[in-house]
Amino acid sequence: MFGEVQKKISEVGKGEWQQITPDTNADPVIAALETALADHVGTSFDAEDLTRLVARGQQRVKDRVPPGYMDGKKEGEGAVGDFLVWEQLLREASVRQCDVLFVTADAKEDWWRKERGLNRGPRPELTGELRSRGGGRLFLLSPKDFLQVAASILQLDVQAGSAEDIERVDRIETDPSNGGWTAAALEALFNGLTYEGYGNRVDVIRFAADMDGPIEATSVYEICDYDDDRSLRGFTKPVKRISGKLMEQGVVPNTAVPVLTAQYVNGPGRASGFEVHPLLVPVIQGLTDTDEEV
Repeated sequence: MFGEVQKKISEVGKGEWQQITPDTNADPVIAALETALADHVGTSFDAEDLTRLVARGQQRVKDRVPPGYMDGKKEGEGAVGDFLVWEQLLREASVRQCDVLFVTADAKEDWWRKERGLNRGPRPELTGELRSRGGGRLFLLSPKDFLQVAASILQLDVQAGSAEDIERVDRIETDPSNGGWTAAALEALFNGLTYEGYGNRVDVIRFAADMDGPIEATSVYEICDYDDDRSLRGFTKPVKRISGKLMEQGVVPNTAVPVLTAQYVNGPGRASGFEVHPLLVPVIQGLTDTDEEV
């Protein structure tokens, strides 16, 4: 059996796989980028400076200083990657003493100021830090929004469907094992629910996740402090509505699984309880663990 598997792997390596992964040195897109970016990339940190910055970045993650603390669970220096990018940006802006437009597909809360769970510009801490280092104003745009704005201002000839292509790439990069939801997207949902006065939905979702998904109606009544004769009809509507807004914004793909659904034992009628989608349970549990550590 092992010999057959080894033979099949060898066949794939000599066949289709070589066509799927061509030599990137011959990639015309990479070649064009190298020309366009020549002399337009900042210098790297020297070894001593990098060691000092990594230590500083790790402390910032512990103190939840943006950006980067949302990557705190990454191993090694991966947790300080955002901070290193930010530091390079700060240094360049201080030299030029100019405004900064930062284009990023990162939608997490350690970059963006949230309103009703939606991204509404850079966090004030980032704006303040940029000014304190001698820079000007800070602007954040997603790749899709940047393409649309640049096409208008710079009079670029953008091919039809390019913005949609960017959105599709973002969806592909979303881990399918998480049902289309990232930790940042779930936090955006929770922030939106809390802002609109539906914090009890967040409590129910977190409790259900701690129970590995399901929650009985009796527990919902207790968590929400509802009277026994109150109906739970429409309980999931705020969750669905704000989830829809996040999909419209591109934070969550349209194919994402529902976060909370009603459960019925004897068919339509009074809900017997609710359930958090199984794929989201570990993600939500991870958010809860982070909150407890803080």
